[in-house]
Amino acid sequence: MNREFQQYRFARIEAHNVAQARLESQFMTGTIDFEKLERAIERELAEPAICAPWRRSEIEQMGWRDGARMAALEFFWAHRQAL
Repeated sequence: MNREFQQYRFARIEAHNVAQARLESQFMTGTIDFEKLERAIERELAEPAICAPWRRSEIEQMGWRDGARMAALEFFWAHRQAL
């Protein structure tokens, strides 16, 4: 497997798991306010690079950003019925 692709893939998976866990911990009560959810997702999209200082290469940072974005989008779509 291509080394760069592997770095991207691992960073994306790691970011997805971190972002998903962070969002789930904020909304564990079950009641989801749309504005609160929107702010949490905005925060998640604005700060993804801050969470992984060990991801230094450009390809890893790109994977981290993509993973965090995917997790935020998946979380929104999974909970849109409750809204």
